[in-house]
Amino acid sequence: MKTNYQDLDLKSRTMSKVGTNKKKHKKEEREVVRVSEDVTSENRRLLSEAQNYWDSIADIRDRDEKNRMYSRGDQWAEIIEDPDTGEAITEEDYLKNQGKVPFKQNIIRQLVKNLLGQYRTNPTVSTVIARDRADADSADMLSNALTSVSYANKLEELDVRNFEAFLHSGVVIGKSGYRYIKERNMEDVTYDNVQLNRAFWNTDVEDFRLKDLRLVGEILDLSLDDILSAFAKNDEEAKKIEMWYNNGKKGFEHTALEMGMDTKDSIDFLTTADPKMCRVIEVWYLKSEWRTYVHDYLDGTYNITEYSLDEVEELNNQRKQLYASVGVPEEDVPLMDADRKYEQFWCVKYLTPYGQCLLAMETPYKHEEHPYSLMLYPLLNGEVWGLIEDIIDQQRYINRLVTLMDFIMGSAAKGVLLIPEDSISDDFDIDEIAEEWSKFNGVIKLKLKDGAQMPKQIYSKASTVGVNELLALQMKLINDISGVHSAIQGSEAKSGTPSSLYAQQAQNATLNSKDLMESFRYFKEKRDAKILKTISQFYKSKRYLAVGGKDYEEDANVYDPERVRNIDVDVAVSQSHDTPVYRQIIDDVLFNMLSGGLIDLEMFLENSSLPFAEKLLDQVRKRKEEALQQQQIGAQAYPEEMMQEAQNVGNIASQQANPQTMQLINQALGRGA
Repeated sequence: MKTNYQDLDLKSRTMSKVGTNKKKHKKEEREVVRVSEDVTSENRRLLSEAQNYWDSIADIRDRDEKNRMYSRGDQWAEIIEDPDTGEAITEEDYLKNQGKVPFKQNIIRQLVKNLLGQYRTNPTVSTVIARDRADADSADMLSNALTSVSYANKLEELDVRNFEAFLHSGVVIGKSGYRYIKERNMEDVTYDNVQLNRAFWNTDVEDFRLKDLRLVGEILDLSLDDILSAFAKNDEEAKKIEMWYNNGKKGFEHTALEMGMDTKDSIDFLTTADPKMCRVIEVWYLKSEWRTYVHDYLDGTYNITEYSLDEVEELNNQRKQLYASVGVPEEDVPLMDADRKYEQFWCVKYLTPYGQCLLAMETPYKHEEHPYSLMLYPLLNGEVWGLIEDIIDQQRYINRLVTLMDFIMGSAAKGVLLIPEDSISDDFDIDEIAEEWSKFNGVIKLKLKDGAQMPKQIYSKASTVGVNELLALQMKLINDISGVHSAIQGSEAKSGTPSSLYAQQAQNATLNSKDLMESFRYFKEKRDAKILKTISQFYKSKRYLAVGGKDYEEDANVYDPERVRNIDVDVAVSQSHDTPVYRQIIDDVLFNMLSGGLIDLEMFLENSSLPFAEKLLDQVRKRKEEALQQQQIGAQAYPEEMMQEAQNVGNIASQQANPQTMQLINQALGRGA
């Protein structure tokens, strides 16, 4: 009788003969270091490298701070040298010392708000595209899962705030992951924006796609309770962590920090501003080592092992001997095929400011990368800057011109009373005349000398020659440089401007901001692709997707991991049709198809965006079910021929457009009666 060698526990019997100091494991089961107080040289080197990179992007942070100051209206804070004293002083204080009022006309904020309005008016949607047409239904399910995660994390609002930060700094950074969410009482995919002041990366990157990124991370300020909850698994580890952070920070009183930009911009790499908070440095870095990849034909697995090639060969020999003992020919023995490679892989360490390790492990994510999504714009020769930086000089000059105009008008003579000294008699008091002159109902008694002239008031027109022209020039320049012209701002067109020309001007103005929009779309595409891989990794069982779009079939509202286990997909971010213009166009097309008899009322309501469409669709389906039930009851009482004739008559009637229904739809679409 031939032995079925597939039933033998061969792997457990052969692995034990290699030695106790080696073990075979899959990639996701690699060693994890927890709460280690061993301050290794690698930890110190990694901490120093991260701090050096954080210091290296100080210029980007400083320029971002300056851009945000101008955007919020703090536009006279530049430090200059006082020409009288030689001391460093702000422009605002200098103007005040000169008796001038530092006026601010915040044009930058209006441009930023306009670009944010353009972004909100032209939303994009992420769609999962299957490379194999047969997997289109599964791709729809993934698209719906992506939409559900987006809704749960409020990505629409987070993206707007990230886009605003992108306009200031040219940097967009976010972090995706999978964790327990207390508010929803469940584990799910998460995404958060990351502040530029807390992020760092290797500053020698040159590829816009960041293919040369090898270190990235952020500095975290957490309460001790948060750290214990995240990293401590027992009392011993909790006591270690409390000791590292000064016995739980018990000696410090709570300090309420001022909410605002100054607190965030003055952040330090190793110490926290709030003594009650604890600093954690999260560092993701590329690590390289020799690895042995083993394809075991016994069970079809493809794993990474710590065994050398010689040890794998020894295991194969032991397996041959074991199979030979049960009569299996050598050519039928399922062996292990091993290959050794020098591979790079992402690792993470959570470090204290002193170098102790809270957690160290290889990336747990299926996408085999760090959880960050990062974009640096425009990354020309390694340089990064935001849109606001291009128009600061124009904003400064506009403020100076407005202040100058106010000073000229304030220093011009306005209503000065001129009284010749020899025209006033000796018993007149000049102070009394000045007091009466300033009253709106004042009465002045005059007794002029013979031949004296009457008092007269002098008005002097302020001379602002050239100032108005310069101000108009700077306003034009700031629009031209930013690309936000008057047409796209919704300004009223000049008299006689054709509507087609004005629409074309508005369309042309969007070309100036298209590069910004498309670059941010590229960031979202990378981010959503990483989120999608996180979904496919951690959604282990079926789950209902709370957000179901009308663009997908009903079965796409339930995520089934078995359907997407082996499909190959891409993520594309395209223009959404969820805008008033697109909705109107779609409804018009659907109405024309309904009028022409190409679709029925139910199909029209399924795809329409009319506010009453879903409610009316439910009513139509309920009546359809009631009609089918009545039809089944009638089938028992009437001959089959009569029921078939009645059904045919009903089908013909349902295909004909109801005049009252068509009239209501016309009114809803704004076509009139």
